Amino acid sequence: MPKQARALQTYDRVLDAAAHEFARYGYANANLQNIADRIRLTKGALYGHFATKEDLASALDDHLSSALGNLLTGVRDSPDPAPDRLRTLVLGLGRLFGTDERALAALRLSAESARSAAAAMPLLTETHDLVLQLVRETQAAGRWKTSVPTKPLADLIVAALFGRFLTESGSRSGHDRAGLDATVDAMWEVLTQALDDTSAH
Repeated sequence: MPKQARALQTYDRVLDAAAHEFARYGYANANLQNIADRIRLTKGALYGHFATKEDLASALDDHLSSALGNLLTGVRDSPDPAPDRLRTLVLGLGRLFGTDERALAALRLSAESARSAAAAMPLLTETHDLVLQLVRETQAAGRWKTSVPTKPLADLIVAALFGRFLTESGSRSGHDRAGLDATVDAMWEVLTQALDDTSAH
């Protein structure tokens, strides 16, 4: 294998091992030696790719920002009706955090950072803003009950969705997490059935 390809493969293995470590133990308790041991790498070789734990966390955050940014942009730019765009967003988040351990680890790190700074998570704020807009449009389109207050409903969707993955991040991995996105699908179906207002028209 050419040297550059081998280096890229090692880089990916380090990020995957770091995601595993951060998702389970958080930033403060994550251990670089454990990350190196997980992929049978010397600590010196690991330092060749990431000099510090902060560098690893930053790389995972960049990964999440890119993946989530692509999802949000796709939903914003879609010509689909608001109810379909909202469904795409919710189920897309379910797939992202249910199948991508790097994104899940970065979500946990972002939540930890926000708590320590007593500040809102930027990615949560951005997602909430879009959910609120789409809930409002879905109600205006007559698809969901307008008797349900819009903002608390958006709050509930975001809290349930992100809470689901934040509470799971330390306890599951790999195949154990494979059904989590299916759980989000089921939660969405329950929500839409409860809010459906089309039978009144």
